[in-house]
Amino acid sequence: MVRKPQGRVVRIGPNVVRPMFFLLALWLVPLTAALVSRRVAPSHLWRNTGFAFGLIVAPASLGLYGLYYVGPLAAVFGMLGLVLSLIHGPPGYNLAITLGLISSQTTVTGAANVPVEFLNALVWSVVYGVVGWLIDGWRARKRVAKPYAV
Repeated sequence: MVRKPQGRVVRIGPNVVRPMFFLLALWLVPLTAALVSRRVAPSHLWRNTGFAFGLIVAPASLGLYGLYYVGPLAAVFGMLGLVLSLIHGPPGYNLAITLGLISSQTTVTGAANVPVEFLNALVWSVVYGVVGWLIDGWRARKRVAKPYAV
């Protein structure tokens, strides 16, 4: 429930909660990738987790931003979602305009958001995958025994 300034109570219906739930459930993708990589390929743990995180960070941050309207405690996570959305949203939008997938100076809503989020996933999966690859390389070098260690 959300209180309006006039004192009226507005209920958050299933049409608002259902998409937000699916966007929030996307956060399970990098968690699952980390758990599977930890068991199957521990030397590529951070690369796989970073790649999975990059795939979902833009739409999942919008779901996190939706928590702002749920209540005062969830508003903290909603503000985190706002910051993540402001960071991770523009590359896909600008790339979609450059490629001519959407027209400039328009509001992107509904199905028109699909190419923007696809391009965001493409950009951020590469960025976070490379960061994870660098962390894996650093961890591998750290594990190598030094030949003259006492």
